[in-house]
Amino acid sequence: MKLLFLGSSASESIPALWCECPNCRRAAELGGRNIRRRTSYLVDGSTLVDFGPDANWQMKEFKVDPAAVKRLLVTHSHIDHFNPEDLIWRGGGFSLAGRRIAFVANRAVVDVLDTCRKQHLPDCPFDALGLDVTVPEPGRPIQDGEMEILPVRASHAPGECALNYVLTAADGSRLLIANDTGWWSEESWKLLRGMRLDIAVIEISMGIRMPYAEERGFHLGARAAIAFRDRLAELGAVTASTQVAVTHISHHVGATHEELEAYFRPYGMQVGFDGMILEGKP
Repeated sequence: MKLLFLGSSASESIPALWCECPNCRRAAELGGRNIRRRTSYLVDGSTLVDFGPDANWQMKEFKVDPAAVKRLLVTHSHIDHFNPEDLIWRGGGFSLAGRRIAFVANRAVVDVLDTCRKQHLPDCPFDALGLDVTVPEPGRPIQDGEMEILPVRASHAPGECALNYVLTAADGSRLLIANDTGWWSEESWKLLRGMRLDIAVIEISMGIRMPYAEERGFHLGARAAIAFRDRLAELGAVTASTQVAVTHISHHVGATHEELEAYFRPYGMQVGFDGMILEGKP
C-alpha cells in the first residue's frame, strides 16, 4: 500500500491567507516542508481521501492522473475537506469525465454536493456527475474492488457523522486515516482491536504548546496524539513495525516542520508533509 500526502495542513493552510502570525512568516521564509496545503491523501494511485479547495493544485503538483481515480472517500463536510464546486464540473458538459467513481461520504457531504449542483448546474441530474454514492454506516465494512473500506466514527463536527477510515488493500496491508477527530468513543476504539495497521495517520491540529497539546475535544493536540497512538498499541493495532505519522497541522501549532520532527522523534512518530510517501507491507 502506497500513501501519498497531497496536503498536511488544517483549514487555513500554511502560510494562512491574511495571517501575520510568526509561524506563517517563518513558513513563508523557510519554504519547503513548511508550506502546507489542506489535508488530503492518495492511496495506491486510485483512492482519494478528502477533496478540499486545493485538489486541482495538488493533482498537478504531484502528477496525479484524475482518470486513474476509482474512488473518493470524504471524512466530513467542512470546506477544507470537501469542496463541491470542483466535483460538479464532472457534469454539465464541463469535462469529458467518462469513468464513474465510487463516492463514499456521509449524508451531510452528499447534501452539500447536491445543493451545489442545484445552484450551479440546475439542469444537470445528480447521476450525470458519474458518482456511485455510498453513505456508510460506521463499523460496517465496504468492499469496493480491491479495497476494503471500514468507516470509523470520528469525534468531530457535531450535527453530522464525521468519519475516519481504515483501508485494507488486496495484499492485506492496512492503513488508518484519523484526521479531524478528538478522542474516539469506545465503540470506535473497539473496531480497531487486534486489527494490525501497517500505517497510522493521526491528527495534531492543536499543536505542541500547552495546554493545547493535551486537547482531546474535536481535534487532538500533540500529547493527545501520542496517547491516541498508545491506545492503538494497547489494542494491538499499532506494533513496532507500524509507521505512524501526524498531520492536519495548523499554523497555530507554533512550530516549524523541523521543530515538530524534533518533538515527535523520541516517540517514534513521523511528521507528515505535502508530497510525503509512506509504503506499508503486510
